[in-house]
Amino acid sequence: MSWPRDSVITSVNANSCDLTKLILAACGALTLTGCSLSANEVYFGRLVPPEENILRIGNGAEPRSSDPHKTAGIPENTIMMNIYEGLTTYNPRTLAPVPAMATRWESQERAKVWIFHLRKGITFSDGKPITADDFVYSWRRIIDPETAAPYASLMYYVKNGLVIAEGKARLKDASTGKFVADPQSGQDLITSEAELKRARRIVQLQATGEVVPVAKSDLEHVGQYQLKDSNGQVVSFTEGDAEPDTYVSKAQLESAPSLVRLADGKQLVPYTPVDLGVQAVDDYTLRIEMEKPTAFFPKMTPHYAFTVVPRHVIEKYGEGNWTKPKNFVGNGPFKIIEHTPYSQVVLGRNPRYWDRESVKLDKVYLIPIIEESQNANLYRAGEIDTMITNYLPPPLIRELRQKKDYQGGPQFTTYYYDLNVRRKPFNDIRVRQALNLAVNKEDIAYKYVGRGEIPAYTFVPPGVPGYVPLPGPKHDPQKARKLLAQAGFPDGKGFPTITIYYNTLENHRNVAQAVQRMWKEQLNIKVQLQNEEWQTFQARRERRDFDVARDAWIGDYIDPSTFLDLFTEDTLNNHPGWVDPKYTRLMAEANAEPDERKRSRLLQEAEAYMIEQAPIVPIFYQALTYLKKPWVRGWYPNLLDQHPLKYVSIDRDWQKTELARRR
Repeated sequence: MSWPRDSVITSVNANSCDLTKLILAACGALTLTGCSLSANEVYFGRLVPPEENILRIGNGAEPRSSDPHKTAGIPENTIMMNIYEGLTTYNPRTLAPVPAMATRWESQERAKVWIFHLRKGITFSDGKPITADDFVYSWRRIIDPETAAPYASLMYYVKNGLVIAEGKARLKDASTGKFVADPQSGQDLITSEAELKRARRIVQLQATGEVVPVAKSDLEHVGQYQLKDSNGQVVSFTEGDAEPDTYVSKAQLESAPSLVRLADGKQLVPYTPVDLGVQAVDDYTLRIEMEKPTAFFPKMTPHYAFTVVPRHVIEKYGEGNWTKPKNFVGNGPFKIIEHTPYSQVVLGRNPRYWDRESVKLDKVYLIPIIEESQNANLYRAGEIDTMITNYLPPPLIRELRQKKDYQGGPQFTTYYYDLNVRRKPFNDIRVRQALNLAVNKEDIAYKYVGRGEIPAYTFVPPGVPGYVPLPGPKHDPQKARKLLAQAGFPDGKGFPTITIYYNTLENHRNVAQAVQRMWKEQLNIKVQLQNEEWQTFQARRERRDFDVARDAWIGDYIDPSTFLDLFTEDTLNNHPGWVDPKYTRLMAEANAEPDERKRSRLLQEAEAYMIEQAPIVPIFYQALTYLKKPWVRGWYPNLLDQHPLKYVSIDRDWQKTELARRR
């Protein structure tokens, strides 16, 4: 398949966007048969369906990996959800979980335990049977700290998921063989080697040094303490080249002596993936014990984090090699048959898929196209049939909305900027609040982007039944300047030059340029811009090697927790590195609350507190904006932009179908 990369239009003038001229220019440049203005009065571009049952998708950036435990990106999502399958999959219209590897499920103990009953006769694409043990292996693999899975946090709802990921441990009394109990809760005392070392150091310094309250002027650490040794030097609890950590909380000061006493003579037993609350009752019954009652758990299970991976193939070929097309084994309706980096990923039907009779497509071509204008031109030329959302040039949107193949609507996605709270001056809450207040989000949403986006002042986007976030702070340049001055940077004096990082895309550049101008005009600070290729950019965010970084989060299920859980712990998806005990406590209380109204109030309180602390700058809630050829059936607009391809087909008689519908 050829892709006319050299002949596409690479930019669009926002001030003189004439769709008719664009089409005429394309017809002349590409010499397309079937490209005519008459065809484009109703639809955008060529109207010749493929002769075979193939689907060609503009899929954004080059995928980072085909291992579901090694990625969390949007371009990878289309691949993962179609080459793997979990206990459930999405209804293509409503997004409700529908049976997949499991035929049915039920809860016990007020949603503290979930039982899933697996389908008989299901296999991997190489014919090996799938049993409940395969799910146990897969879920243990994603939570294993050695896997370093970006989506490990979704397993935190399962019992012991969080303590495994954080490297926590229990204390075992060798004389009794029992674990030491927490004096307050009566449950197993949970600690770690690092916490014990810190507690012993605190106890030592309490006896030989000095405990000093943090000055009230240090707003970031108010209520905390520092410890000085016998020489009067402030002690850091980190080693090597790590950022110095010199602060302790009141709770740590008070609990250290008790922890040291309880640990004396005891064995430290780390949690391992084997401790995860998932069990194969038999070959076809999976029992999942949750950390706390989780009524919405089934809504999470269509996500590819909960899928099954082939242990026998991973162990045979090794990490990094098992996903190569020649070695690949999955369990979804499709499998990878070709991957040419930065050119295409080709999926073919899985003949061993349990519901193979429902699969109508023979092949799917996923094309990594990040240039918005290139997406539009390839679609117009008939080289792709559809695309993932938000890869169209904003200047074209107004006129594309008049076309029948334009797909729009709300999306459960927030576009925001990460502020690296581990790096100065972003460790000062006043700086972060100032940067947030200085951004005119209405201008960005309506003028600089203009595809249907809504200005964002909170993190959770609209779309959750029964949940409305508390109002967030609006654009207020005067207050922003006051806060920046209070932080020691009056009129921006002394503020370091900072850099906004973003992955290469025209729209990301436009937003970054707008924010750069706003921060310069309102706060008089110098901002540089740096774009990077998708995989390089992802790695930079995960290692927090940035000042400010572009970000966006599409909900994994329709619930506020899919957004708010991002900041409860220090995970790979928590790009700002902001972790706050109060926020974590509020989220824990909310996620354990069975009453939906009470839970919503707790989530509102948690979200409002996070927005006040400003580790991120919410900018806008995204809208669905993509094109779909009229012969593509079974691909529906929905809040999560999720499209299970087992439901998609090619209707070569689409014109007759359309005519029959109108009668």
